[in-house]
Amino acid sequence: MRLWGASLLAGCVSLPAEAGPWVQPDGEGYGRFALSAERVEGLNAYRYDGYAEYGLSAKWTLTAKAETIQFSDASDFDAEGARLSLRRSLWQNDTLRLAAEVGAVHGAAIGGVRGCDRLGGEARLSAGASGRWDGKDWFMFADVATRLHAEGCWRDRIEIGAGREISHNVFFTNQIWLERGSESSRSDKIETGFLYRMDEVDLSVAYRQEISGRFEEDGIVLAIARRF
Repeated sequence: MRLWGASLLAGCVSLPAEAGPWVQPDGEGYGRFALSAERVEGLNAYRYDGYAEYGLSAKWTLTAKAETIQFSDASDFDAEGARLSLRRSLWQNDTLRLAAEVGAVHGAAIGGVRGCDRLGGEARLSAGASGRWDGKDWFMFADVATRLHAEGCWRDRIEIGAGREISHNVFFTNQIWLERGSESSRSDKIETGFLYRMDEVDLSVAYRQEISGRFEEDGIVLAIARRF
C-alpha cells in the first residue's frame, strides 16, 4: 500500500489551483509559484510548481505550467511535468462566465496514476460566477476536464471551487477535485485555505487532503502570485 500510494502521488502532481473561466485582458499577465509539503502513506515529499497566464486578446489567454515533486527518502518516485494551453472566453455578463480550454500535457507529473507519462492532450470546459454580496466579494467555478496520452492512458476530472471575502482583502477558499481514469485510478481531494489579496500580489496558505479512502495523503500549500 505504501508503494502504491507513493506511485499515485508521483503521478497526480497536477492538481490545478489555476482553474475557472476567467481570461486575462489583452497584454496583461498573471504568475504564481507554489510550494507544498506533503505526506503520503508515510513518505515525505515536496512539490514545486510555477504557473503563468498571458492575455493574447480580449478572448484568448495563453497558460503554462511546470511542476516537479521530490520525495525525501524515495527518489524513485520523483516526477515532473508540463502543460501548455489556450483558454477562450465563450460568453460572459457582469456575473457569469463560460470558457473552453485546449492544450498539450507531458510528463508523469501531469499524467495520473501508474503511467500517463507520454505526450498528450487536454480539453476543459469551465463556468464561473463572481460578484459582491453583503458588501463582500465572492466567486465560484466548476470545471470539467479530460485528457488522453499517447499510450492510451486517460483521466477525467471535475473541479469545483468557491471563495468569499471574510475581511478586507482576506478570502476563505475551498476547492474539490474528483478524478477517474484508466487502470481503475481514483483520486478525490479537498483543499481549504485563506488568501490575502494586495494591489498586485496574492499570498495564500491551504490544507489539502485525499478523501477517497484509496490511500492516505495530506499537505500544506504555500503560494505567492502576482499580476503584471
